[in-house]
Amino acid sequence: MSNLNNYDIAFIGSGIATSFTLLNLIDRLESVEKSKPLKIALIEKNSDFHAGIPYGNRSTVTCLLITSLVDFLPQPELDEFILWLNKNKEWLLEEFKKEGGTLSSEWLKKHKDQLDANEWNDLFIPRRFFGWYISEKVNQRLEDAVKNGHLEIDTINSLVFDIKKQDKSYEIIGDDLAITTKKVVLGIGSLPPRIIEQDIHSSADDDLLVVSDPYGIGLDKTLQSIEEFLNKRGEKDANVLIIGANASALEMLYKLNDERNLENKIQKFAFLSTLGMIPDSKISEEGLRTFKPINLLSLKEKKELTAKQIADATYKDLDNAEQKGIGAATTVKIISNAFGDLLDYLSKKELENFACQYGNDIGRRQRCAGQHYTGTIKMLKGNKRFEHIKGRYSGLVKKGNGEFHLKYLSTSTKNEEEYKDNVNILINCIGSMNLESDDIPTLHKNLITSGLCRSNDSKIGFAVNQDFETTENFHVTGPLLAGNVIQGKALWHLEHCGRIIWSSKVLSQTLSDYFYAN
Repeated sequence: MSNLNNYDIAFIGSGIATSFTLLNLIDRLESVEKSKPLKIALIEKNSDFHAGIPYGNRSTVTCLLITSLVDFLPQPELDEFILWLNKNKEWLLEEFKKEGGTLSSEWLKKHKDQLDANEWNDLFIPRRFFGWYISEKVNQRLEDAVKNGHLEIDTINSLVFDIKKQDKSYEIIGDDLAITTKKVVLGIGSLPPRIIEQDIHSSADDDLLVVSDPYGIGLDKTLQSIEEFLNKRGEKDANVLIIGANASALEMLYKLNDERNLENKIQKFAFLSTLGMIPDSKISEEGLRTFKPINLLSLKEKKELTAKQIADATYKDLDNAEQKGIGAATTVKIISNAFGDLLDYLSKKELENFACQYGNDIGRRQRCAGQHYTGTIKMLKGNKRFEHIKGRYSGLVKKGNGEFHLKYLSTSTKNEEEYKDNVNILINCIGSMNLESDDIPTLHKNLITSGLCRSNDSKIGFAVNQDFETTENFHVTGPLLAGNVIQGKALWHLEHCGRIIWSSKVLSQTLSDYFYAN
């Protein structure tokens, strides 16, 4: 670290939102005149920089994208990534093969011809590949920028727990960390998972393992703890309950059936989710040709619209598609394009309302995944080893024989019910907490208490102005931008690479202009 702990910009969190902001900022620094380098601190609480949870070492090498590559990255980044994949394919696939199990081997076999021909676009590739790519790219660009005198950078491994506003700067306080900076860029990703409320107190001797945050300690370590628990149980059958039916839930199910040391030790799997639906993966060619979002299209004739009108029309078109047996994988682009066109007709207030109240809710109805993930469910169902429970988690009850059973509020009956099978492993994939939760992380709580940040109506994002500021020189990037409208664009799901890349370009322009516009 530099002797003087004073910086021009301090980035807190180094996931892909920060990475793309840095890349775009370097582009701008290369084209402006400056008397001295920009001094940057890059602060990350975990050991791996630049990739974040989804693409870094807290996910396994064999975790796959939930969209095809062509839908994952926009141009020109897509072409650049594919060139890198072609150049590094041999060692990438070797790492995948080494770490993978049965399902990974099947993936390699199924896509051998496409991989041999470097036809990546339609593949749901291992997402660690992108993590390695972006880390290499950022490191190289940073190294060149330092060498060419554009910036100085200190990478700091520390957990930040408070930020205090000084007269014309900010003090950042963390584990063995105290620095000052003119500007802050907060890019710490989504909020942690909601905590499962337990009405029981299990002991080390109980036949129960609760995984409250599969990615918190790293998915590899989580899978290792599950393996150790199963080995301790010997030959007894084990049942796994996963709370949620989102991408994380599908991924956990996939990994538990891919790991060579786990796949034959679990008797039965169950999901618990309110809607009782899993992300869709099957695309209907006929549906693509024939489906029309008639309710959304009818709104084009109206002179004034509200967010609620667009959302209600979207829900009706989704219901209509489902009644015809056409799933979200078929309609997602059709419906998204239809309501996206209508957003231009909304006032700024109504656009903010859509971003805060409806965007993510519609997204949950449009969840899609690759057939490699949904195929795992199909396989398990065929063997009568999977069930999807429709309801909300209430807790676990310990029976007299020592078994634990699920209590849940049934979506269908509206009554609290008890699931028939015992639970040995409970995995929480329920989704993130919100900014009004009592147990939000210390940094979030301190920022809200001090008034540096305030939640917008989405309850999962901080309110910012057009310069991404919560207050002067305090910027936000990544998922905590949810619920805002920037340059006429409503933001609600900032884990999508296209939105992250777009917002990073706008933010980097703001940062560059502050230091070099004059």
